Amino acid sequence: MSHLNSPNPPHFIIALNKVDILTLSGVITSSLAIVAALSGAIYLCTSLLFIAMLGDALDGILARKLKLERPFGRYLDGFMDTLIYLVAPTLALYVYGFDGFWALALWPVLICGSIRLAVFNDIGNIQESNGLAYLGMPVFWSIFILAGFLLLEFVLPQRLVYGALAVSLSLFSYAMIIRRPFFKFKKLSHILCLTIGNSLLFLLLHLSR
Repeated sequence: MSHLNSPNPPHFIIALNKVDILTLSGVITSSLAIVAALSGAIYLCTSLLFIAMLGDALDGILARKLKLERPFGRYLDGFMDTLIYLVAPTLALYVYGFDGFWALALWPVLICGSIRLAVFNDIGNIQESNGLAYLGMPVFWSIFILAGFLLLEFVLPQRLVYGALAVSLSLFSYAMIIRRPFFKFKKLSHILCLTIGNSLLFLLLHLSR
Protein backbone atom coordinates (compact mmCIF):
# COMPACT_ATOMS: atom_id res chain seq x y z
CA MET A 1 0.00 0.00 0.00
CA SER A 2 1.37 3.42 -0.96
CA HIS A 3 1.63 6.35 1.44
CA LEU A 4 -1.21 8.09 -0.43
CA ASN A 5 -3.57 5.15 0.06
CA SER A 6 -2.64 4.32 3.66
CA PRO A 7 -5.17 5.11 6.42
CA ASN A 8 -2.85 7.68 8.02
CA PRO A 9 -0.58 9.05 5.28
CA PRO A 10 2.43 11.08 6.47
CA HIS A 11 2.22 14.85 6.13
CA PHE A 12 5.53 15.17 4.21
CA ILE A 13 6.78 13.17 1.25
CA ILE A 14 9.78 11.88 3.26
CA ALA A 15 10.72 11.68 6.93
CA LEU A 16 14.18 13.18 7.37
CA ASN A 17 16.53 11.76 9.96
CA LYS A 18 19.48 13.43 11.73
CA VAL A 19 21.92 12.31 9.05
CA ASP A 20 19.75 13.84 6.32
CA ILE A 21 19.80 17.17 8.20
CA LEU A 22 23.59 17.06 8.32
CA THR A 23 23.67 16.28 4.60
CA LEU A 24 21.40 19.25 3.87
CA SER A 25 23.78 21.57 5.72
CA GLY A 26 25.75 21.41 2.48
CA VAL A 27 23.14 23.69 0.91
CA ILE A 28 24.02 26.41 3.41
CA THR A 29 27.80 26.06 3.32
CA SER A 30 28.05 25.75 -0.46
CA SER A 31 25.63 28.67 -0.98
CA LEU A 32 27.69 30.86 1.35
CA ALA A 33 30.82 29.77 -0.53
CA ILE A 34 29.24 30.83 -3.83
CA VAL A 35 28.22 34.19 -2.35
CA ALA A 36 31.79 34.67 -1.12
CA ALA A 37 33.17 33.83 -4.58
CA LEU A 38 30.79 36.26 -6.28
CA SER A 39 31.93 38.90 -3.77
CA GLY A 40 35.57 38.35 -4.70
CA ALA A 41 36.46 36.55 -1.45
CA ILE A 42 38.01 33.43 -3.01
CA TYR A 43 39.88 32.39 0.14
CA LEU A 44 36.73 32.61 2.26
CA CYS A 45 34.92 30.61 -0.43
CA THR A 46 37.56 27.88 -0.21
CA SER A 47 37.43 27.89 3.60
CA LEU A 48 33.66 27.36 3.51
CA LEU A 49 33.97 24.57 0.96
CA PHE A 50 36.27 22.65 3.30
CA ILE A 51 33.61 22.99 6.01
CA ALA A 52 31.06 21.69 3.51
CA MET A 53 33.41 18.78 2.81
CA LEU A 54 33.53 18.00 6.52
CA GLY A 55 29.73 17.77 6.71
CA ASP A 56 29.69 15.58 3.62
CA ALA A 57 32.26 13.23 5.14
CA LEU A 58 30.57 13.02 8.53
CA ASP A 59 27.11 12.18 7.21
CA GLY A 60 28.31 8.93 5.66
CA ILE A 61 30.21 7.96 8.80
CA LEU A 62 27.17 8.68 10.99
CA ALA A 63 24.79 6.88 8.65
CA ARG A 64 26.88 3.71 8.88
CA LYS A 65 27.41 4.03 12.64
CA LEU A 66 23.73 4.71 13.41
CA LYS A 67 22.53 2.21 10.78
CA LEU A 68 20.59 4.92 8.96
CA GLU A 69 21.84 4.06 5.47
CA ARG A 70 19.10 4.11 2.84
CA PRO A 71 18.80 4.89 -0.90
CA PHE A 72 17.25 8.31 -0.21
CA GLY A 73 20.30 9.38 1.78
CA ARG A 74 22.65 8.35 -1.02
CA TYR A 75 20.63 10.28 -3.60
CA LEU A 76 20.44 13.33 -1.35
CA ASP A 77 24.19 13.14 -0.80
CA GLY A 78 24.69 13.09 -4.56
CA PHE A 79 22.74 16.33 -4.99
CA MET A 80 24.82 17.96 -2.26
CA ASP A 81 28.02 16.71 -3.89
CA THR A 82 26.97 18.38 -7.13
CA LEU A 83 26.66 21.71 -5.33
CA ILE A 84 29.75 21.40 -3.15
CA TYR A 85 32.24 19.78 -5.50
CA LEU A 86 31.09 20.67 -9.01
CA VAL A 87 29.02 23.86 -9.12
CA ALA A 88 30.69 25.89 -6.35
CA PRO A 89 34.37 25.27 -7.26
CA THR A 90 33.95 25.72 -11.02
CA LEU A 91 31.90 28.89 -10.53
CA ALA A 92 34.48 30.20 -8.04
CA LEU A 93 37.32 29.58 -10.50
CA TYR A 94 35.41 31.24 -13.35
CA VAL A 95 34.56 34.32 -11.30
CA TYR A 96 38.14 34.50 -10.01
CA GLY A 97 39.47 34.84 -13.55
CA PHE A 98 39.80 31.33 -14.92
CA ASP A 99 37.57 32.32 -17.81
CA GLY A 100 37.73 32.70 -21.58
CA PHE A 101 39.82 29.94 -23.18
CA TRP A 102 40.78 28.58 -19.76
CA ALA A 103 37.13 27.94 -18.87
CA LEU A 104 37.03 25.11 -21.43
CA ALA A 105 38.75 22.99 -18.77
CA LEU A 106 35.77 23.47 -16.44
CA TRP A 107 33.19 21.76 -18.65
CA PRO A 108 34.77 18.28 -18.48
CA VAL A 109 34.78 18.56 -14.67
CA LEU A 110 31.04 19.22 -14.66
CA ILE A 111 30.28 16.52 -17.22
CA CYS A 112 32.51 13.78 -15.84
CA GLY A 113 31.63 14.71 -12.27
CA SER A 114 27.93 14.36 -13.03
CA ILE A 115 28.54 10.92 -14.58
CA ARG A 116 30.66 9.90 -11.61
CA LEU A 117 27.96 10.91 -9.11
CA ALA A 118 25.21 9.18 -11.09
CA VAL A 119 27.20 5.93 -11.03
CA PHE A 120 27.86 6.34 -7.31
CA ASN A 121 24.13 6.81 -6.67
CA ASP A 122 23.58 3.51 -8.44
CA ILE A 123 26.30 1.36 -6.86
CA GLY A 124 27.65 3.27 -3.81
CA ASN A 125 31.11 2.41 -2.48
CA ILE A 126 32.93 -0.68 -3.64
CA GLN A 127 34.58 -3.27 -1.40
CA GLU A 128 38.34 -3.77 -1.71
CA SER A 129 40.72 -5.97 0.29
CA ASN A 130 41.61 -3.01 2.53
CA GLY A 131 38.02 -1.84 3.03
CA LEU A 132 35.64 0.50 1.25
CA ALA A 133 36.87 2.38 -1.82
CA TYR A 134 35.50 4.54 -4.64
CA LEU A 135 35.00 3.46 -8.24
CA GLY A 136 36.49 6.36 -10.15
CA MET A 137 38.22 9.33 -8.53
CA PRO A 138 35.85 10.96 -6.01
CA VAL A 139 34.56 14.44 -6.82
CA PHE A 140 35.74 15.95 -3.52
CA TRP A 141 39.25 16.29 -4.93
CA SER A 142 38.00 19.38 -6.78
CA ILE A 143 38.34 21.33 -3.52
CA PHE A 144 41.94 20.21 -3.07
CA ILE A 145 42.69 21.22 -6.67
CA LEU A 146 41.14 24.65 -6.03
CA ALA A 147 43.19 25.02 -2.83
CA GLY A 148 46.41 23.93 -4.54
CA PHE A 149 45.83 26.41 -7.36
CA LEU A 150 45.40 29.30 -4.93
CA LEU A 151 48.53 28.35 -2.97
CA LEU A 152 50.63 27.98 -6.13
CA GLU A 153 49.74 31.55 -7.05
CA PHE A 154 51.97 32.72 -4.21
CA VAL A 155 55.11 31.22 -5.80
CA LEU A 156 54.53 30.88 -9.55
CA PRO A 157 53.55 33.22 -12.41
CA GLN A 158 49.83 33.34 -13.16
CA ARG A 159 50.06 31.89 -16.68
CA LEU A 160 52.07 28.92 -15.45
CA VAL A 161 49.63 28.32 -12.59
CA TYR A 162 46.65 28.55 -14.97
CA GLY A 163 48.29 26.03 -17.28
CA ALA A 164 48.93 23.64 -14.40
CA LEU A 165 45.32 24.05 -13.27
CA ALA A 166 43.97 23.30 -16.76
CA VAL A 167 46.06 20.11 -16.95
CA SER A 168 45.04 19.10 -13.41
CA LEU A 169 41.35 19.60 -14.16
CA SER A 170 41.62 17.58 -17.37
CA LEU A 171 43.35 14.69 -15.61
CA PHE A 172 40.85 14.92 -12.77
CA SER A 173 37.94 14.72 -15.21
CA TYR A 174 39.42 11.63 -16.82
CA ALA A 175 40.17 9.99 -13.46
CA MET A 176 36.56 10.42 -12.31
CA ILE A 177 35.24 8.13 -15.03
CA ILE A 178 37.90 5.43 -15.35
CA ARG A 179 37.05 1.99 -13.99
CA ARG A 180 39.51 1.64 -11.14
CA PRO A 181 39.33 1.88 -7.35
CA PHE A 182 40.39 5.05 -5.53
CA PHE A 183 41.38 5.48 -1.92
CA LYS A 184 38.68 6.43 0.58
CA PHE A 185 39.58 8.33 3.75
CA LYS A 186 38.36 6.22 6.67
CA LYS A 187 40.00 7.61 9.82
CA LEU A 188 38.05 10.43 11.43
CA SER A 189 41.28 12.06 12.61
CA HIS A 190 42.53 12.34 9.02
CA ILE A 191 39.23 13.80 7.85
CA LEU A 192 39.13 16.38 10.64
CA CYS A 193 42.75 17.37 10.06
CA LEU A 194 42.33 17.84 6.31
CA THR A 195 39.02 19.69 6.40
CA ILE A 196 39.33 21.85 9.53
CA GLY A 197 43.04 22.48 9.00
CA ASN A 198 42.58 23.68 5.42
CA SER A 199 39.48 25.66 6.35
CA LEU A 200 41.43 27.54 9.03
CA LEU A 201 44.36 28.12 6.65
CA PHE A 202 42.18 29.77 4.01
CA LEU A 203 40.22 31.68 6.62
CA LEU A 204 43.52 33.17 7.84
CA LEU A 205 44.47 34.01 4.25
CA HIS A 206 41.12 35.74 3.84
CA LEU A 207 41.51 37.75 7.04
CA SER A 208 45.07 38.76 6.16
CA ARG A 209 44.12 40.34 2.84
